[in-house]
Amino acid sequence: MNKNKTERIKFFLEKYKSNLEACTICPHQCGIDRNKALGRCKEPYLPRISSFNLHLGEEPPLSGEKGSGTIFFAGCNMNCCYCQNFPISQLRKANTEHSIEELADNMITLQRRGAHNINFVTPSHYLYQIVSALDRAYQKGLSIPLVYNTSGYDRADVIRDMEGILDIYLPDIKYVTPELSKKYSGVENYFEYDSAVLKEMYRQTEGRLVLDENGIAQKGLIIRHLVLPNNVDNSIGALKWIKENLSNQVFIGIMSQYFPAYRVSEKYLPEINEPLSLKDYEIVLDYAESLGFENAWFQE
Repeated sequence: MNKNKTERIKFFLEKYKSNLEACTICPHQCGIDRNKALGRCKEPYLPRISSFNLHLGEEPPLSGEKGSGTIFFAGCNMNCCYCQNFPISQLRKANTEHSIEELADNMITLQRRGAHNINFVTPSHYLYQIVSALDRAYQKGLSIPLVYNTSGYDRADVIRDMEGILDIYLPDIKYVTPELSKKYSGVENYFEYDSAVLKEMYRQTEGRLVLDENGIAQKGLIIRHLVLPNNVDNSIGALKWIKENLSNQVFIGIMSQYFPAYRVSEKYLPEINEPLSLKDYEIVLDYAESLGFENAWFQE
């Protein structure tokens, strides 16, 4: 591990060591001792993991030919009523508790299997534990890039303190209004935090995506947006905000994979209780093109 990463990891662990007894790492800052009780994220202190494996379904510069080394963490600091991973994020099923040492070993295992990177999926509520595990993983020989795959509901000041540790940011921009984020995900202040986080990630990466000679991402930023049925205005607002506050040269993934899941029908939300229409998706893609976005991936 290079000296800068060593120093940054030590700095982070020292600054946030209070999280061992009172968790404040995410926007909820619930202050719960997760060794004794579950946090707002419904998770204990030691990380619970659903799976760690090579994943070929990420954006091409992340998956490459060998796969992204994804580690899916249980729980979430949001409560999206349409969550496609709800058995992992909400129902606490099929998840196994790992020690910090075991989490470090998982990273090394993925690297040995040929992963292009280590991809932390839904990591916000386990960030202190992840950095603790990185401290050990680097001593064991970890050398591939790190991907922070997040909903974007993070604290910008915490992300600022992660500078020099993380390599690739993969955040969402889900909503641009408090009404929608409260209605669909149970957090009214989502965009307040997400917008600040996106600006900080952009600052650290200069909005670029650095690729190696094989087209595999080594450092940078990719912003994701999931288009919701009958919510074109939200998608247009998200793309407009990115252009006006960051750049239309930033790399974005515009996703069409929505389907009604989890509690959509139960919560009587008819507007999203159906698949995304091709018409809505094409409107969003056309708008992205009109704004001059050139570095974009879309789903068929």
